[in-house]
Amino acid sequence: MLRPLLCHTLGILLIALAGLAHAQIYKWTDDQGNTIYSDQPHPNSSQVELPPTNTLETNVPQMPASQTGSSSQNSDRQGQLSNGYNTLQITSPGDDEAIRANDGNVTLVINTEPPLSPGHILRASVDGQLRQEAVAGNGQSTQRLTLSELDRGSHDIVAVVTNTRGEEVDRSPGITVHVQRTSVLQPGRTGPNAAPQAPGVPAAGNPAP
Repeated sequence: MLRPLLCHTLGILLIALAGLAHAQIYKWTDDQGNTIYSDQPHPNSSQVELPPTNTLETNVPQMPASQTGSSSQNSDRQGQLSNGYNTLQITSPGDDEAIRANDGNVTLVINTEPPLSPGHILRASVDGQLRQEAVAGNGQSTQRLTLSELDRGSHDIVAVVTNTRGEEVDRSPGITVHVQRTSVLQPGRTGPNAAPQAPGVPAAGNPAP
């Protein structure tokens, strides 16, 4: 019983050793007549010729052309956005334009290419300060952003795109606008173009002429 069991065990060992790439297997018979297999040479051992190992070819599934194109477009767009937008420009108002806004509200029209991405936020920097007004990414190429209560006078404005962490992605070339609004310190018009004034109320006891 021991000899068949030993041969069976050695056969299993031979199969295991056969899995070693380019391994050399040696065989010999010991003093008790047992057949010994090893990957180390031994006096009176002979080399065992092993059959070629079986290999399994793995077929990589091919992505449909439509999905490949979509993935490529998404990859290209992500690459573009990582480096900023191809176009980010304030198209209205124009640079050096005077704007009559008695309430101080100025609306910017801003174009982006590619369209403003979800996850991006469009804001404006006025005189070096980032404003709170914002437009969230909506997949559109044209955005309208209203800045409220700008003081009268000249202002330097830049459109700024940030991500949700507040990190700047891109910014536009700057423009300068001149906001004109009525001031409580500015007197009314005088001279021939002045607005007519209502007659004064006569004092008590003094009859009107």
